[in-house]
Amino acid sequence: MLFLSNKIPFPKNYERYIEMGQEALQLGNKEAALSYFEKAYAIKQDFPLNLVLANTYLDTENYEKALYVVSEMRESYFEYLDYLEIYIHVLTKNQLFLQAHSIINERILMEQSGEMRKLISLKKKVKHVELKYQQFESVKISEVKKELNQLNLYDYYEQLSVIKKSLNLPQDDFIRLGKNLLLDGRVHILVRSWILEELVKLHVKEEVKFLWRDDQTYTVIPATVGTPLDCAAYQRILLFLEKELINVAPILLVDITEEIRLHFTLLYPLADQIIKNPRLWAISYIISYNQSMGQKYHIEEKEEIKKIQKIQHEIRLDLETMVQ
Repeated sequence: MLFLSNKIPFPKNYERYIEMGQEALQLGNKEAALSYFEKAYAIKQDFPLNLVLANTYLDTENYEKALYVVSEMRESYFEYLDYLEIYIHVLTKNQLFLQAHSIINERILMEQSGEMRKLISLKKKVKHVELKYQQFESVKISEVKKELNQLNLYDYYEQLSVIKKSLNLPQDDFIRLGKNLLLDGRVHILVRSWILEELVKLHVKEEVKFLWRDDQTYTVIPATVGTPLDCAAYQRILLFLEKELINVAPILLVDITEEIRLHFTLLYPLADQIIKNPRLWAISYIISYNQSMGQKYHIEEKEEIKKIQKIQHEIRLDLETMVQ
């Protein structure tokens, strides 16, 4: 390597590795540059180097590594549109079209900085790449769609594995297949919940029918619904539990919170309709974990809390059968 002839590469020297990487780039040696940037990044992870490393991975067609690197500093890429465009480019190179659309849609909804035209242009770029992918990867797309159409033949864990492949589908294909799967009772309820949440992220504006855990069909407009943890009931239960437990039983708080997250995924998107008294729901969770701790609450609504405990018990039984 001639460009190293007069310079000594000090070991673990962050700035020196970057300098050698830049010199390698100037000489057109991208692979050598990548090696130096990786060594520098192993010493110190900061955003400017993350940006350089991601671009070098893209230039050398290391798309999975580019995705891993940008994901480490996701929030920094979201600060400015130029950086966000790089993040979206990495997603499309990994055929993660749904994530790309979801991120842009969310940014468009929040847009107040006069960059709407750029965001719409970026969305068009994603759509263009998506169409090219459909054209040249039709066999691959067909295989994924075939697996998804047979999703109800698999057990829960296999369904989880297969459904994640849908993230590589073009948006229109995912929406079309997702609508069908939401009405299939043989598709696991947690999988159906995941599909609905993805439609929410895509801000789908037309009505969608879904089969809920009571085997009844409901209708929702995904663009008007948040995630399972965005609902008012979850936030109120969590606030009550934090106030009651964070100083006296922090480990219990963690255990209950983990269970509640699962419960709200099963109740999604009807949790706010089911949970009329978040305080009693929170107390019921505390009692189920520690009866003596629950004795300090003077509950006058005896019948109501019995109903709540019954629902929570049914949800726990549902979860138990899922993992068997």
